[in-house]
Amino acid sequence: MPYTGYTQSEKNMTNDSITIPLKTGKNPSIQFEKLVIEPSNLFIQSTLINNDSPQIQLELNVFENNTKYATFLWCYDAFSDRKKANYPKAYQNYSFDLKMDKDDVALVITQLDFEKPMFIDLGQTAVIGNLEILFKDYIGEWSEDINGNQTDAFNSYHMLLSEDEAQKMVSFTSLNNTEDKGITIEWKHYKIIILEDSEKTIKLMVFKNDSNKN
Repeated sequence: MPYTGYTQSEKNMTNDSITIPLKTGKNPSIQFEKLVIEPSNLFIQSTLINNDSPQIQLELNVFENNTKYATFLWCYDAFSDRKKANYPKAYQNYSFDLKMDKDDVALVITQLDFEKPMFIDLGQTAVIGNLEILFKDYIGEWSEDINGNQTDAFNSYHMLLSEDEAQKMVSFTSLNNTEDKGITIEWKHYKIIILEDSEKTIKLMVFKNDSNKN
């Protein structure tokens, strides 16, 4: 499959990372290691319409052999002093992040690492060292009172953890944003903290610990 693109200058590349300056609209594709990266469309909204409109939106397509990973990177201003973003996105052992400096926006691609937050899309696998985390699926559920009225709605999430030949399916329910500071999952010598959930995306962080739990 042929791609048109451009070559990055050496100052934007290291052995395990690359920074791609972006312009508004469609950007050319680029080869990085075994990936072809296509930052299809960058949209910057200087005047926000409402809280549901992202200030910055990047449509991102990643090609690896015959596999395509398509996602969006969003940054919300939400009319407050705190910005909310849904990146860096994790794909295999790569992290896709946005870097902003005044009016300049760049796509930064690095290796995934421990103790750094990341977002995993539904159906995608993040690889950190020897650990693989697959966001397998989620199920929408609800509870009812004695009269059959819905009292609460939540999601049940399922992740498959793998290391070498060992595997374990783990489950958790939606975070209570007013009470929960995060859900902790421990397996083998890893600790995974679930920071946010929003149906098709999970934000988490992975730590190594000294315990060895199966």
